[in-house]
Amino acid sequence: MADAPLTKAQIEQVITIVTPLQNAANVQWLLYCGALVLFMQAGFAMLCAGSIRAKNAQNILLKNLMDACVGALCFWSFGYAFAYGERADLKAGNW
Repeated sequence: MADAPLTKAQIEQVITIVTPLQNAANVQWLLYCGALVLFMQAGFAMLCAGSIRAKNAQNILLKNLMDACVGALCFWSFGYAFAYGERADLKAGNW
């Protein structure tokens, strides 16, 4: 006994159920990866601070903090659109 193929109405119903779940999964993944990046940034700052003289540690930590801030601003202004934006011409892919 083979199952009958899904009708167009059934497919649309599945899409309306799955779309909010997909959006929630995208937000959760973005937050998880952002937290990993910030932890990696903190680890790199500690590595840099430990490999220099103590008098220069504050300068290096400030440079690492500015690196994280500039990276966050660049992602906010450009990266999110590339990662999650939609094309105007409705072709496949975000590029």
